[in-house]
Amino acid sequence: MKSKLIILTFFFSSIIFGQKFNISGRVVDVNNSPLLGVNVILSETSLGAATDTGGKFVIKNVPGGVYTLEISAVGFKKYIRNNLLVSSSTDLKIIVLAEEAVNTEQVIVTAGKYEQRIEDLPVSSVVLLPRMISRQNFTSVDQMLRYVPGVSMALDQLSIRGSSGYSKGAGTRVLVALDGVPLYTGDTGEIIWEMIPLTDIERIEIIKGPASSLYGSTAIGGVVNIITKTPSDVPINHVKTYFGIYGEPSYEEWKWSDVPRTYYGISYTHSHRINKLGYTFSVKKTRDNSYIENNFKTRIVGYTKLNYEFTENNSLAIVANYLYMDRGNFLYWKDSRNVLRPKDDDRDQTVESNRLFISAIYDHQLSGDLNLKNKTSYYRSKFTGKGIEITTSTSNLIRNELLFHFKVSDEFNFIAGSELSYAEVESNLFSAPNFFSAAGFFQGEYDGIKNVKVTIGLRYDFMKLDSLLGASAVTPKIGVNYRLSDNIILRSSVGTGFRAPSPAEVFTSQPVGAGIDIIENPDLEAETSLAFEVGAILKPTKSLTLDMAFFQTNYDNFIEPTLTTTGDIQFLNIVEAKIQGFDLSVNHEFTNLPINLNFGYTYLWARNNVMDRPMKYRPRHQLNAGVDYSPLPFDFGLRLRYWSRIEAIDDALVEPPIALIPDGDLFVSVYVVDLTIGYNFYFYDAPVKLYINAKNVFNYNYTEFIGNLAPIQNVSFSLEAFL
Repeated sequence: MKSKLIILTFFFSSIIFGQKFNISGRVVDVNNSPLLGVNVILSETSLGAATDTGGKFVIKNVPGGVYTLEISAVGFKKYIRNNLLVSSSTDLKIIVLAEEAVNTEQVIVTAGKYEQRIEDLPVSSVVLLPRMISRQNFTSVDQMLRYVPGVSMALDQLSIRGSSGYSKGAGTRVLVALDGVPLYTGDTGEIIWEMIPLTDIERIEIIKGPASSLYGSTAIGGVVNIITKTPSDVPINHVKTYFGIYGEPSYEEWKWSDVPRTYYGISYTHSHRINKLGYTFSVKKTRDNSYIENNFKTRIVGYTKLNYEFTENNSLAIVANYLYMDRGNFLYWKDSRNVLRPKDDDRDQTVESNRLFISAIYDHQLSGDLNLKNKTSYYRSKFTGKGIEITTSTSNLIRNELLFHFKVSDEFNFIAGSELSYAEVESNLFSAPNFFSAAGFFQGEYDGIKNVKVTIGLRYDFMKLDSLLGASAVTPKIGVNYRLSDNIILRSSVGTGFRAPSPAEVFTSQPVGAGIDIIENPDLEAETSLAFEVGAILKPTKSLTLDMAFFQTNYDNFIEPTLTTTGDIQFLNIVEAKIQGFDLSVNHEFTNLPINLNFGYTYLWARNNVMDRPMKYRPRHQLNAGVDYSPLPFDFGLRLRYWSRIEAIDDALVEPPIALIPDGDLFVSVYVVDLTIGYNFYFYDAPVKLYINAKNVFNYNYTEFIGNLAPIQNVSFSLEAFL
């Protein structure tokens, strides 16, 4: 009898394990939002699938048996289910992926121009995930960057670890790139944040500190690389709309309008793949009526990405961005009793601009160990200022980068490349200069020593601005990453930086009011820097991560706008400047609760050594803190931003006898609190996100720059749907 039972059991098992079944389920994040493109595989088999827009997956034709199921996505902890018995078609229902801490175990490409983990880098880095955009209803990337420790904004000008003060949009010391292709304009050298497609961002990678050895002139203060999404294998239709309203000014004297000041926007994105061609296109329109008089903004943005795979090892990606913007030109307030009104001479001034950016990235895997990329881009920028006088500028910037990545062995990676760029400018602000640059670079990474990675890089740049003499620089860098243990990773780097002045800094000639003119300076020289950093990543527990760093940068010929003895403003070289500081970031994810705590602090000691005084527009203390609580299907968030009172400004602009900006010295320490409330649900099987954001909850009055009040209290409602 016993032997018959064994034979019968074996017979039925053979029937079950000889059949084929389906495994299905839905993958969501902790907010019950579906996750697209998640990899779902059965270990040690070729069977797997990817999730669709609703987070659903189906693995078909699975033979009966016992398997290990693995579910993974960038930015999330891997889900592993062992001993999964498949004896019939199985629906796993809902699987929740927890987010990974954003500063460890992530993929990053900007540091070495090929994929590396943050933990393996010799420099401080951080990754921002697109979830922040939805949760906090950011309408441009620069708004997100204000919440990153060590990063600050003065109006639209970006600074990492005090690398920049404020120069009214002329030049940048942080390289901002889209898929590794720089986004600075050919005339002013500034970043137009509205060009960046928010709905197609996969992640934002930030390198804190000089990166000139790989990226050249504009990376003397760091790198921000926006990585766009790969077009989806299944059709995606994403719609987002929002509406916001500003609160009342703190004082009756400040009130300038009886009409509620509002802002709103709507965007539509479609993504799909047909055979070898993947495509994404989006269109967005926004309007901000502003809390400040004559500071309105109307924007229309178009974006397209095409990705064609010729073969498995050969592909071409084309990205095109277009921006039309019509805005008021608010420069400074009238005085402290009229902080929301412009100066009389500036009233009714407007700026209209059209900008087009196109890039093409050809990627060819020549062999298993050798990869070639060619990045070509064209950026046309045109703006017209309308006021008492008409000011115009049109620039055309062409750029090309050729990059080789050679994996010499398991222990040695080698990067080498060259760059060429040329810009033509036609303007009545800074004549009609042209600009040419050429560069060659290489970087090697060796990890043949146990637990140690050594990186050595060198770059040569040559730049020529119009009829001026050319400038050149050699910028070496060396970095070491040492994994002391699984929980302690040490890093250190030292290198030089180089930055050539932009056409706007050299040739601008324009009146600014009160008899003061910005005058050109053909003698302006390139600035150089020497920087070092020592840092560590500490992981006392699986849920707690600390990242800290000490840093110092010495500058020679640092470029700053300065009031001259003739009473005019001119970009001049400061002979010597020094920035020292300390960074600390803490992230704690509770193991059994949907709670995440994050904290960041930066101490900055920035000195103009020539005048023995603090460098302008740089707070000494900066703090960012937040808590997220996400019980399904709700989502709550609280943010605090603090920075200490700015110690140095352009005193000559606010003091007699000039006093161009009355009461412009009214700077205070800043305390800003933001609140987020969200609800995630399905509507006819379509995932929907609804968020309410209260920014500057306590209506705290502060400025980021002279005579320009930062956003007052405002509340917005946003709705997103994936159709």
